[in-house]
Amino acid sequence: MKVEWRRIDSFLGNFSTPELTYYRPCPICGSIKNRTIVEIRNFQYYSDSAVNPKRVKFRQNQCWNCYALFLNPCFSNYGFSVLFEEAGMSYGASPKRYDEIDRWMREKGLFDKGGIVLDAGCYEGTLLAKFPSKMKRVGVDIDASVIERGRSRYGNQGIEFIVGDFESFRYSFQPDIITMFHILEHLPRPVEALRYLRRISKSDTNLLIEVPILEKGKTNDINGFFSPQHMTHFSKTSLDNILLTSGWNPLSVNEMPSYNGLRVIARPSTIGGEIKHETGDMGFLCENLSHWYNSIANIEQVLEKTKSSPRMAIWGGGVHTELVYHLTSFFDQNPEREYVIIDSDPAKNGKSWRGIRIFEPSSLPIASFEKCPLLISSYSSQESILKAAKNAGFFEEDIIKLYNSIERY
Repeated sequence: MKVEWRRIDSFLGNFSTPELTYYRPCPICGSIKNRTIVEIRNFQYYSDSAVNPKRVKFRQNQCWNCYALFLNPCFSNYGFSVLFEEAGMSYGASPKRYDEIDRWMREKGLFDKGGIVLDAGCYEGTLLAKFPSKMKRVGVDIDASVIERGRSRYGNQGIEFIVGDFESFRYSFQPDIITMFHILEHLPRPVEALRYLRRISKSDTNLLIEVPILEKGKTNDINGFFSPQHMTHFSKTSLDNILLTSGWNPLSVNEMPSYNGLRVIARPSTIGGEIKHETGDMGFLCENLSHWYNSIANIEQVLEKTKSSPRMAIWGGGVHTELVYHLTSFFDQNPEREYVIIDSDPAKNGKSWRGIRIFEPSSLPIASFEKCPLLISSYSSQESILKAAKNAGFFEEDIIKLYNSIERY
């Protein structure tokens, strides 16, 4: 296949559309009083499209009543469908993480009584497949395509799959365990989802929730704590507030030592109570923003070595590259520079991002990249991409890594 080198922003069909998003009050306390913390205009999710444009206003806000942090505007149902169309490999956890969750739940004795386990946000059902076969295992997810893949992979193991959102899906049994691992932060109406799960639960149903928290949010990733794929950004206080508001009583709270995760076991309780107004979250926010800007400054220093290159290959056609576009000088260094993007995700192959073609790695003649620098545009996959790039024929001295270390798996 011939390599097609193109300049940045050479696709002119993209534009922002109001149908992708809507404005909302604070998703935890309902207040309309808030302030903007971070704003990026014309933030593009994934590939170019004149039919389904994917550019939105990316604005992180803080509630002035309960100090919760949240994306506003957030995605509409239509916006979510456009986003999930190409989210592909950007979602789902690592096998190591699934193994750790299963082991932790077994150690806690949560499977001892058997019964029904419901995984809310099950993706393809990989976590459910780890759980004991004596359990009735049910997964629900809003993305119909991943549910179909789950049925194909795990349907013969007795796992049941449901397509639906967490506020209205239909299920006739009361679960004994509900799991939501790194799901709550993606929901536009988290209180309503938790209240619905409470409504279908028994009095002794165990709800397991895990979310990233502000207190452990400092990372060298260009995403920082404010991932553009998260609708709500929790702290210990705001997670406690949302459980209180939605009618769940925390029984245990566990910080995960090897990555940013707060894992809570809760049971149904009365709805309502006094919202905590924790001003200490302001200090954590300032620390995170300072650390984030320092991380971007470090990335900027790495990118200094690319200034003179007339052509650049980029491995990674996802949100990370969009953040490099908005937060660094990389694409402004040389307006005449040409690029090509490499990405192994089938959902992106054959498309373009801001005019730059996206190719599957094995389809490219590596000889075309002789003496051409390759920028790895990924955080968690940086080392696996480095290995794949060297196996494909790129010389290590031509490969640019943005991070000296990866701070989570």
